[in-house]
Formats: sequence, structure tokens, C-alpha cells
Amino acid sequence: MKRLGLILLLLLGGISVKASYKQDTTIVEFTDRGVKKRVTVYTSSKKDFELPRNLNLENVLKTMGVDSSERKKALVLIGQDGAKQDTILLVASDGRNIKIVARDARDQLSRRDTLRNGNNDHWSRSDRNDDDDDNNDNDRKYEKPKKKSGNSRFFSRTDFGFYLGLNNWANGPSTVPSLQTWGSRFIALSFQRNATLVNGKQMDLALTYGPEISWNNFMFEDNNYIEHTNEQVEFLVANKDLNKTKLVETSLNLPVMLNFGFEEAKLKIGLGGYIGYRIGTYRKLKYSDSSKKEIDRDNYGLNDFRYGLTAEIGKRRGITFFGRYDMGDLFKSGQKNVAGLQAWTIGIRL
Repeated sequence: MKRLGLILLLLLGGISVKASYKQDTTIVEFTDRGVKKRVTVYTSSKKDFELPRNLNLENVLKTMGVDSSERKKALVLIGQDGAKQDTILLVASDGRNIKIVARDARDQLSRRDTLRNGNNDHWSRSDRNDDDDDNNDNDRKYEKPKKKSGNSRFFSRTDFGFYLGLNNWANGPSTVPSLQTWGSRFIALSFQRNATLVNGKQMDLALTYGPEISWNNFMFEDNNYIEHTNEQVEFLVANKDLNKTKLVETSLNLPVMLNFGFEEAKLKIGLGGYIGYRIGTYRKLKYSDSSKKEIDRDNYGLNDFRYGLTAEIGKRRGITFFGRYDMGDLFKSGQKNVAGLQAWTIGIRL
């Protein structure tokens, strides 16, 4: 078999080359400066690929279509070579199996002769020649695992989260006052447990659940304030300027979500719902000409139970964005002045 190879140094790594080969074997040879080793990669894949600008093993294997778990294995493999400077890797045509053939420069010529005279459509552990026996111990620990180990789960078993968001409401009567955007805040402390249902190579699926305590602040614009008399809620306008006027609800909630974790993108997406029970409510008024605050505790016609939909998206080790929408009415059905009013929240989880 005629060898067709590319000898690419990192000093020339800024040149992008289109590679398409008719022969059985594609050979890419370069120096990986990260581990200071000469690396030769053989593949029998027939697909075209464009070599990356930054020539290191991670980028080259990714371009060839090698999946993430095999790339990680290869990086560990060449990083544990010690003083030996040269490494040959065989990549199966489907990108799902990587095998080390030689770790020492003096072995490379004999290995390449074997490759030129052999069938390179697929490589597996059963294809190894007898003279590979001296590498048995080293090869065995890099065999493709049947499944990921417990400590490689995408989601941790337990998790604590701090939610910070903005509240608003919709679908109520036109007489309901608007809310201040930045003053109507949502705060929650969450204690979650992740039960992994699927621990796959590319995606994990977990059931996430756990209690949380939340504070919903509804801060009214202008001089509007809420009043609760004769079992009816109504909104009034104060005869003096108000510096602060809001309704605060404290709830104990139970969110339940299906969380999808994508290993390659380090991305997580959660979809689910929540139920909550109101454990406290108060109204707070503060007049502009006085430092005195008026705090009145009452249920203010709010429903004791809340339920709705929730969604989250974010990086595995970063900020998560979330949104919630109440499916039920915020106030009890007998409250005519706020009939049909529903709350929603958007924000971030830290």
C-alpha cells in the first residue's frame, strides 16, 4: 500500500490543509507541544476533513470525528509516556476505538511496515501482533470502558443552589397596577438531589428534585398599594408619596425536573414543574417623608398552593438561567379584582 502522509510542525500550524485520500490509510504526523512529543495518527476513515490550525492531539482527533471519551483516553495515554518522545495511535474508521501501537521511536519503522502490508479498515485488540505483548500492561488500562465510572457522572448527587430573579404578572384585570421591574425580585435557596437515570457517553439524564424556600416580592409602581378588607383584595392610591410599596410572599416549594447533561458541550438543560405552599405573606409600606415602615401581615387573598412549569439551561460549571410560570391563579377564586392573575419569574441560578 502506498503511504500518503502529512508531516506538519506546529511552527507551520497556521496553514489549514484540506485532506482527502483515496488510499486505505490516512497518516497525520505532527509535534504536540503540550506534551513535547512527536505524534503519528493513522486512520482508515474515508471521509474528508480539514486539518485544524492549532495542531495538537485533541484538535486533530476531534477533526477526524473521534468521540470525546476516546479523545480523553488518548490524551491520558500520551501524557504518561515519561521520557519516550514518540507515539503512534491507530484510530478505527468509525472513530470509536483508539489503540497505541508503539511508544518508542525505534519501534516505529517495524510498526509502519506492518500497517502498509496489512488491512487497516478496522483495528481492535484482537488485531495486535505477538510482538505487542510487551505493551500488554500499558494497553490494557486504556481499553474502552463499557460504561463510565461513578465519579464521571455529569451531575453531582447533591446540589445547593441560590436563585435570583425578577417577578412579574400577567392575565389580570386592567385595574391591576404594574410592577417595578427591578424591585419585584425573586430569591430562593434550593437543596437538590440528582438521581442519574442514564449515564451515557454523550449524554446523562437525571431526575432532579428537592425542597426550596422562596421569597416573591411584588413591588408596585407609583403610589399604589394593596388592601384586604371584607375578604376582598383591592388596589388603592396613597394620598402621600410612597418610597416603597410591595407585597411579599414566602413559600416552601418542591421543583421536579428532568435534567439533560451533554458531555461534549458541557451543557445542561432541565425541564419540569413545581408545587409550592405559602407559609407567610406581608405588605410593606414606606413613606417618602418618614423613615418609619408599616408592615402588615395577612394572607391578602393569595392562594395557599402554587404550581407551574419550570425550565433551566446553563453550562455544567457555570451560571444557569431559569424561568418559571404559574399555571394556577395567584389569588383565590373569590377575588374579583385580581381574577385570573398569574405570576412568572426569570433569573439566574448560582
